[in-house]
Amino acid sequence: MNGKNSIRAEDQQFTERELLTMELISDFGPITEKGLAKIFGLAFSSVSDLVRKLTDLGLIESSDRVRGKPLELTIKGKECLEKLKQVSAIRFRYLFDSLEDVDGQALETVFDKMNRNAEAAVQKLVFDRYSGE
Repeated sequence: MNGKNSIRAEDQQFTERELLTMELISDFGPITEKGLAKIFGLAFSSVSDLVRKLTDLGLIESSDRVRGKPLELTIKGKECLEKLKQVSAIRFRYLFDSLEDVDGQALETVFDKMNRNAEAAVQKLVFDRYSGE
């Protein structure tokens, strides 16, 4: 098996929800299991099972610093997520190959707005707050 196939195999070992969990923890933390349950609309026990799997794989850990135990990616989790993001970028690069610079800049602006909207929605849903930026 060459390197490209092994990366695909690693990518497929995670469900979409597991990948999204790692991204949410990385990009929108601090997030607790309770927060993930709100985001996914799942029972707390289902989220606990998900967190336990990722913890057992050494990808996330919970912090005892504050009540509610925010989840954090471990170094292994950060490396794994970055690798999976790079694979996805390579896999979908063909979608953007024909874009002119101005098109790429416009798309980046749209993606930045979408990211801010997603962050605001997560903040409101999980923390019932919105920065208003």
